[in-house]
Formats: sequence, structure tokens, C-alpha cells
Amino acid sequence: MAAIDKIRNDIEKTKAKIAEQQKRLRELEQKAAEEENLEIVRMVKAVKLDNKELSAFLKAYASGRISLPEDMQADLKEQEDSEDEE
Repeated sequence: MAAIDKIRNDIEKTKAKIAEQQKRLRELEQKAAEEENLEIVRMVKAVKLDNKELSAFLKAYASGRISLPEDMQADLKEQEDSEDEE
């Protein structure tokens, strides 16, 4: 009986550790998303476009009326490829 009790106790401890680590993971993912959002906001503010200009630019880019320079497109392609590998 003592062996099974020890195993069950270890199971409970492990479950508690897993729950704690999952909570930490969620918190870290949230922090990462917040930092990405702040970085985007900083970049947008750096180009000094008002809301209307920014909206027009993004719509034009999304529709294909404007495109990024070729070197930037290559960088984005490499970045996407490395993300796909993960």
C-alpha cells in the first residue's frame, strides 16, 4: 500500500507543477503579445501618419496596389520559412 500511496502523491505533485508551468507559459505568451503590440505601435508612430493615412496605406498594401521593396520581401520570406520550421 505504501508504494501506491507514494506514486499517487508523486502524481499529484507533478500535476501541480504542470499546472503552475502552464500558468507561467500563458503569462509569458501574453507578455510577448503585449511587447509585439507595443513594438508595432512604436513603428507606426515613428512614420508619423495620421489614422486616415495609415488606414489608406494598409488597405493599399493588403490589396496589392503597393508592395515592399524586394530586399524586404526576401527578408519576410526567410522569416516566414524559419517560423514554419518551428
